[in-house]
Amino acid sequence: MKTDDKFPFWFSAITTFHKTKVLVLLLSSLVVVGAYTWLLIYTEHILGIDFKPDKAIFSLLGIVLGLLLVFRTNTAYERWWEGRRLLGQLVNNSRNFAMKLHAFLPESDFKSRKFFAVMIPNYAFAMKEHLREGIILKELEDTEDEWKNILRDHPHVPNKIAGLMIMKLNQLYKKGALTNEQMLILDKQVEVFTDIVGGCERIKKTPIPLSYRIHLKKFIFLYTLILPFGFIHDLGYWTIPVMIIIFYAFVGLEVIGEEIEDPFGTDANDLPTDQISETIRKNVKDIMGLK
Repeated sequence: MKTDDKFPFWFSAITTFHKTKVLVLLLSSLVVVGAYTWLLIYTEHILGIDFKPDKAIFSLLGIVLGLLLVFRTNTAYERWWEGRRLLGQLVNNSRNFAMKLHAFLPESDFKSRKFFAVMIPNYAFAMKEHLREGIILKELEDTEDEWKNILRDHPHVPNKIAGLMIMKLNQLYKKGALTNEQMLILDKQVEVFTDIVGGCERIKKTPIPLSYRIHLKKFIFLYTLILPFGFIHDLGYWTIPVMIIIFYAFVGLEVIGEEIEDPFGTDANDLPTDQISETIRKNVKDIMGLK
C-alpha cells in the first residue's frame, strides 16, 4: 500500500466501524452495560448514596485484567501464527516434491506425472477440510466415483491420500523408474506432509483450557459491575459512554482471541486455507508441466 493511500484506508476503517463483526456480536451486551450504568447513576441520585471507593482498587484490578488479556491474546496469536507457518511449509513441501518428481520421473511416463500433479493438491484440499471436520469431494480432481466413496467413508482423508502417493512411489521403484536414492528423497517429502497435518491437528485439538477462559470471562464481568462506581461522582452520566468503550475494548480482545485460536475455520480472521490450496494446485501443475 502506498503512503498516500494509508490515511484513506485508515479513515474507511473508522467510518465502517459500525459494521465490524466484533461490534455486531457485542451490540446487545453494550446496550446492557449502558443500561446498567444508567441505573446505577439514577439510583445513586435518587437514594442519595455517596459511595466513593478508592480508585487504587480499580487501577490494581485493571492491571491484573490487562495482564490476563495480554496472555490470552498472545496465546491465541501464537496458535494463529504457528498455523500459518505450517501452511507455508505445506506450500514449500508441495513445490519441492513436485520439482523432484518432475526431475526424477521419465518424461514418457505421463500417467505417473498426472497422478502426482493431481494428488499433491488433493492432499492440501483434503487437509483443510479435515481440519474443518469434513470433506468436499468436488474439490478433489480426477477421482472416480468408487474412489470418492472410499474417501467419503475414510476417517482421515489426508492420510489416505498420502498412503496412495507412497504406494505409487513404491510401484515406480519396483519397476525401476526410481533409483534407491531417489526413492529415499521422495519418501522424506511425503513424511513432511504427515508432519504438517499432525502439527495442524495439535493446534486444532488442543484449545486454550476452558477453566482459563471461564475465569477471564468472570473477571471481566465482575470488573464491569464495579467499575462504574469509580467514575460516577466525577463524570456523572458521561460514565455511560466511558463504560461502553471500556467494555468494548476488553471483551473485544477476548472475542478476537476466541476467533483466531482456531485458525483453520472460515471466519474473517482465520487463515486463507482455500486460497493457499488453490495456490498449491496452480504451482504444482506449472512445475509438472500440466495444465
